[in-house]
Amino acid sequence: MTLFSFGSNGSGQLGIGHAEDVSVPTQCLFDEQGSSTSSSSSPLIHDQSRTEAGISRIVAGGNHTLILFADGAVYAAGCNEDGRCGLRPSTTDPLLRFRRVIVDDAATGLSYDTFKGISATWEASFLVPSLPGGGGVEEDGDVVFVLGSGAKGELGFGEGCARVEAATRIPNFPPRGTRINAIASGMGHTVTVLSNGEVYGWGGARKGQLGEAAVASKIAWKPVKIENLGFSATGAAACGREFTVVTGDRAAGQFAVLGSAGDKWNILSGVPASAAVEGYRGIYASWHGIYVHRQDSSIVCWGRNDRGQLPPGDLPASKDIAVGSEHALALLEDQSVVAFGWGEHGNCGPDTDAQGNVKGVYKRIPLPVEDGSAIVGIGAGCATSWVITSR
Repeated sequence: MTLFSFGSNGSGQLGIGHAEDVSVPTQCLFDEQGSSTSSSSSPLIHDQSRTEAGISRIVAGGNHTLILFADGAVYAAGCNEDGRCGLRPSTTDPLLRFRRVIVDDAATGLSYDTFKGISATWEASFLVPSLPGGGGVEEDGDVVFVLGSGAKGELGFGEGCARVEAATRIPNFPPRGTRINAIASGMGHTVTVLSNGEVYGWGGARKGQLGEAAVASKIAWKPVKIENLGFSATGAAACGREFTVVTGDRAAGQFAVLGSAGDKWNILSGVPASAAVEGYRGIYASWHGIYVHRQDSSIVCWGRNDRGQLPPGDLPASKDIAVGSEHALALLEDQSVVAFGWGEHGNCGPDTDAQGNVKGVYKRIPLPVEDGSAIVGIGAGCATSWVITSR
């Protein structure tokens, strides 16, 4: 497995060894380290094991990136001035290569090196350790660790807490005896789908992204239950800038969109009938748009499109899609990767219009694929793009 990245890189969040934007996929670099949360002085070596492990998820904050591997290892790169990448911020220098995140829990004295869930707001990271047998989590339920900054409830610790430089668990969450099935974050809010079908969230709430009951408070400083979904949440969630998508029964095309009061970009008014997306593969969100990947490999989407964020009508059937802040990638049946949307930082490849957009068309990304290798995955973040090859 080899990971390539391109796009915004002012804080080294692409993990390619420098802090300059690139528009052509560049190989990511991985270093191994002993303990992420206790010291940054351990010697670094190139981690060859990452070339043999599959990638489960890539998430991006404004200037940092987290990667979750299939074996539970998490690596981070980019801005670490407040510890959001898992290292104590002994220096303001960004992490230019991916380093492994190992959480030392001051409350219990335990260390966690494998995780099952990750997400990131603009300046914070959230990690859910693996279940018993893969990291030592208590038998009575999961925990959520938080790192980084957030002055408007993004951290979930209560009013007045705007920064945590060492990994800290959100107290008394999730409710005793429940597991976290999924976690997702937008720029300023986070939601979790629990094993009992309930959904909780924290952070920005004034647009209804955490349910109508939280609108009046404007900010949910601690996790609050999202009421009146109308169904039991069963799968992943997705967060736009000021809205949330919660999924239910995919076979029935079941999902709910919460928030974006005022509906400037038709986030609510554009929702299709469930019959149009029955059996969908997945639902994804940009800052201002929603993308439903259907079973027939087509994409149903709605939302902001002033920079070409929504796919053009002639986009071929897609094996996979990845949605970033204001752009998207698609992996086509012929193994090519294409991009469309806002690409000013190079995240849509080298071929954009004068405004930095790929608008009304899609552009193929030049790929450094070796003979015998294949594209096995794609990812997209805040003006960042990712391509995973089999070797």
